[in-house]
Amino acid sequence: MLNLEFTLTVLNLFFMIAGAGVAGYLLRSRQLKKKQFKISELRKEIVYNHAQILELQKEYVGLEKSVNSTRATVRPMTKIMTDTKESAAL
Repeated sequence: MLNLEFTLTVLNLFFMIAGAGVAGYLLRSRQLKKKQFKISELRKEIVYNHAQILELQKEYVGLEKSVNSTRATVRPMTKIMTDTKESAAL
């Protein structure tokens, strides 16, 4: 049989717990940094998309204004029809 003797002192136990705590802290901080980087990238993308939407809305409003300004020159047909009926009756 294989006889393996392993002694565990309080000092060794303290170093193992401290090492596990440091390793866990380093792993978790790395995960949090990755998550924060991803969140900042998504925020930048959202701001960029909102800027594009606002630019398109600005163009749309400009086009609506130009269409509305050309509509002002159109005269209604009902008034013209009544004028032609009166002139035809004379």
